Amino acid sequence: MHIRRPALPDLVGYLLGVGAVLALPSVPRWLFLLGLGGGVLLAVLRSRQRWSVIAGVVLLALGFLVGNYQIGRLATEPLRPLLGHSVNGLPVVVTEAWHGSGYSRIATGEVLGATGGPVLLRINGSHGPDRGSILRVSGSVSAPRGPQDGFDEQAWLAHQGIHAVLRVGSQQVIGRRGGLWGLADRARTAAVRALEPAGVGDPGQIVVGLAFGGSAGMSSQAVLAFRASGLAHLLAVSGGNVALLVALVVLATWSVGGTRRQALVFSLLVIILYVGIVGPSPSVLRAGVAGIVGCLTWLVGRPRDAWRALALGFGCLLVWNPWSIYDPGLQLSFVAVAGILLAAPYARRISEATSLPYVVATALLVTGAATLATAPISWWHFGRAAIFASLPSNLFATPAVPLALWSALIATIVTPLAPSAGAGIAWCSQWPALWILWCARMGEWLALVVPDTVVLVGCGLLALIVALRRPQAASAVGWRGVRNTTRTGLPAQRHGPRQDPASTRATARSLQQRGD
Repeated sequence: MHIRRPALPDLVGYLLGVGAVLALPSVPRWLFLLGLGGGVLLAVLRSRQRWSVIAGVVLLALGFLVGNYQIGRLATEPLRPLLGHSVNGLPVVVTEAWHGSGYSRIATGEVLGATGGPVLLRINGSHGPDRGSILRVSGSVSAPRGPQDGFDEQAWLAHQGIHAVLRVGSQQVIGRRGGLWGLADRARTAAVRALEPAGVGDPGQIVVGLAFGGSAGMSSQAVLAFRASGLAHLLAVSGGNVALLVALVVLATWSVGGTRRQALVFSLLVIILYVGIVGPSPSVLRAGVAGIVGCLTWLVGRPRDAWRALALGFGCLLVWNPWSIYDPGLQLSFVAVAGILLAAPYARRISEATSLPYVVATALLVTGAATLATAPISWWHFGRAAIFASLPSNLFATPAVPLALWSALIATIVTPLAPSAGAGIAWCSQWPALWILWCARMGEWLALVVPDTVVLVGCGLLALIVALRRPQAASAVGWRGVRNTTRTGLPAQRHGPRQDPASTRATARSLQQRGD
């Protein structure tokens, strides 16, 4: 198979991302200087490709410069004078929805004023103020915790530009922020309230998590079940959730006679609107980028453009925050999308070879590719991969996910127009969510019965068996799959259709000399 050399447009995202990563303090500067000098030297030696190499060097330097600026911006600590002190009446705006379950919840905020800056909010209670609320807070400001039980809160927050934690003792809502973010805040609040008829139990909170992310209202047992079964990605507004949103927009556009181009435009607009309503957190931004890549793959039908979009999104996120290269969420998101892009084209071949329906073959390939591609990353960061539990859990939960998500989104749209109809749709959404909860508990049981170590050893033995049997197959089949058997009347050596073997040509020359 001929592999085409990548052109400059294919490498734009990767060059920007590599330049941004080279700006990290932990990366030696001589690597960047070596790459820059090598690129310039290559441009001089290969004059025919000089413009392409010079453009690549410029992109690499641009990623480095912007990434270096962003690293310096994230390292600033405007709230350092407040560390270790109590505050009274401090104005703070909640910039991200509250997360966490149980009695303690966290959110991100912004201290207002000339000396303000980003801060992590901790509140003890079952409910926190809505996103966009402006609070007057009394409490204590402290530095983030260091490494503890395998988690370094200080490094995790520093990579987001947060260097202070505000433990809220009492708060008073004194207003809401305005502008476009204020509109997005009010839209989110109205959408979450529209899903209240789904119930306050785990199924109802799963509906909210599917639509807008988070597991704040779920019980600790349900959260553990989702983590053990490999279904936690459903509650994190992943690229799969955004892809289902795009599918709903496409179906709605085509049902009214819209074209493919119109469906693409509407999908991109809805993704931007959805990211604004859910909140521009790093995980949501990654989901938006992954959704755009899936949108291009599905609607445009050009895998090469999808790979370019994936690389460009990856590079832009790294340029915006080079520290995100260490974020497990970023790694899992893009590796999963890459695995799906690699496996999806084979769905029709498998469907035709095995008589499986195309939808089933696609679901198997997508689930298997995403699970296997992300397993090493999950094992490295979290000590578990949930390979054996994740495959059946995701496969059985797949039919219910679009039903729950679509009904939740439709309920949020219908409720302002027809409250009774919207409440009925929201109430119905809890039933597919209940099935997803059962799948999570089944996966949790499978994870306990069959540990990941057994699955990894089994996969290793299977790979070893395939590797040992490969020489036997190669003896019957020639190099690159060309069999050594010959057709009737043709010699075993390979030669052109008008080219006789060497022995035949020699015999012909001797007969000609004798005749002369």
